[in-house]
Amino acid sequence: MNRRSMCVAVACAAMVFTAVVPVAAQNIDAKEYWLDNGMQVLMVERHEAPTIMAAIFARVGSANEATGITGISHLFEHMMFKGTETIGTKDIKRDREIMAQLDSIRILMRAEEQVMRGKLRRGEIEDMLDPEAKTPRYRELDAVFDELIDEQRQLIIKDQLNELYSKHGGFFLNAFTSDDFTGYFVRLPKNKIELFMWLESDRFRNPVFREFYSERDVVREERRLGVESTPTGLIEEDFRSMFWKSSSYHWDVIGWASDLESITREQANQYYDTYYAPNNLTMILVGDLEPDKMIKLVKEYFERIPRGTTSPPDVTTLEEKQHGEKRLVAEAETNPKAEIWYHTVAWKHPDSYPLEVLAGIMSGKTGRLFKKLVEEKGIAKSSAGGRRRMFGGSGLAVRANQESMKYGGAFQISAEGISGVRAEQLEEAMHEVIEDLKNNPVPEDELQKVKNQLRVQKIRFMDIMSGIGILFYLGQNAARGDWTEANNNPEMCDLVTAEDVQRVANKYFANDQRNVMIVNSKAGPEGEAEGGEDPRFTRAVQMIKSMNDPAQLEQMIGMFSMRMDQVEDPEQKARMEKLLKLANERLKELKAAEGK
Repeated sequence: MNRRSMCVAVACAAMVFTAVVPVAAQNIDAKEYWLDNGMQVLMVERHEAPTIMAAIFARVGSANEATGITGISHLFEHMMFKGTETIGTKDIKRDREIMAQLDSIRILMRAEEQVMRGKLRRGEIEDMLDPEAKTPRYRELDAVFDELIDEQRQLIIKDQLNELYSKHGGFFLNAFTSDDFTGYFVRLPKNKIELFMWLESDRFRNPVFREFYSERDVVREERRLGVESTPTGLIEEDFRSMFWKSSSYHWDVIGWASDLESITREQANQYYDTYYAPNNLTMILVGDLEPDKMIKLVKEYFERIPRGTTSPPDVTTLEEKQHGEKRLVAEAETNPKAEIWYHTVAWKHPDSYPLEVLAGIMSGKTGRLFKKLVEEKGIAKSSAGGRRRMFGGSGLAVRANQESMKYGGAFQISAEGISGVRAEQLEEAMHEVIEDLKNNPVPEDELQKVKNQLRVQKIRFMDIMSGIGILFYLGQNAARGDWTEANNNPEMCDLVTAEDVQRVANKYFANDQRNVMIVNSKAGPEGEAEGGEDPRFTRAVQMIKSMNDPAQLEQMIGMFSMRMDQVEDPEQKARMEKLLKLANERLKELKAAEGK
């Protein structure tokens, strides 16, 4: 199992067991610098430990994609770990020769794929992935292609970047992709920061996208595991694409399956040259450092990378106005679930702050949704199942989230019911909460309590892993266009009044802007995954069992262990303990196998 699949398992656990990135509770004292090539650098001093959290954020995500290359941003998250001219290969000359041959064969194979797509449209074949559906010429080309792939594998030094960091005390080398940005990060001892400068400047200056086509298959498998094989994954994908009618948030970060099978290396190179140039990057350093001294080292290594020749284009297709309620009704082998989404506003819009506070009023164990659906009516579960979106939700089965992204916004309300309940009952109870907020001002003491809760959440988040909370919170704002919003946000939320909350509830919770997803149980009254387990937990278990790299598994165990202190819900804690036990058992198996 490669490190990218490990990221999926980490993401599964993180989405189950972590809280939403909360409103800031204190200013982040960052120093900002700009390199001559347009690269932004932000540094935050934290001298509690002799370590530095280091990251590079690219201001590109799935929203920058277009039909035909959906999923390419996430694919790059994978490709950026494949090495450079000097890292990851035993023979760069032959390595590049093989890649050129593979590209030439892929051109011929794409011509055969065009023939197969025509047959698919005419009903002559049912599935292009079926080996029997391949044309004879495609099979011939595929055999030669596989031979070259096997030869290239003999030249590759797997995970050399990770090994170099680990050898020098580096930890938690990882990456993630969102709708608006992509981030690469690592924690390392302060006396090894020059290693970071050398390695990262090399991989952003001289990346080699070896294993490109096989990695597409890895991402395709990731989609199968994370979306297609889960009880509600495809339904939720349908719901997202129904909600976002015209904007590029229409597809999920993982991309459409047909695009993942057809993206070319040429398209990848063009995308990289446009969006991974230094003028579209932000470096963030948090930890035991002196900014005015550190910037000299940054300039030494990163100013040698030339500015991009093509400026990243702005996203011009915005979301068109909705003109009536939309509903998606489905059944799945899971407990009943209801979601209500409303179109709202983008990041930094003045209404994003009262909407964020409104989400806090509705969420949490003391929130309106939990009180109504769990405590009063007894129709909803307390802890969550199903998929969770990045930076969204609280681990509870009833939750609300104002998702203010760069180019648009959505207010998302969801609930998972207990066995025997209909999803329509959840929807009706959610509407009761909504109508009450529209008709009655929130009491001042409740409003202040929510603001205080958000502050506490932020303090806890900021303390995670020697600055990784600061890094993520600062990075997402910088990548969207203004890192100072990390400090502006709490001030604006503190100014929110009960009248503001009631106003935005009435403005945005309009019937003709409502999108509803109803999922009732197909499996009868039991309705849950086997053993009543959360489907995400089951998926994480499967991934841990398939891992073959002890170093990656140790990283996962370390992250799980640190997250344990953040978990309060007993059910969630029990699942985390199960994952930790399973991961440690798997680690023992792998080390025992190495010793033979």
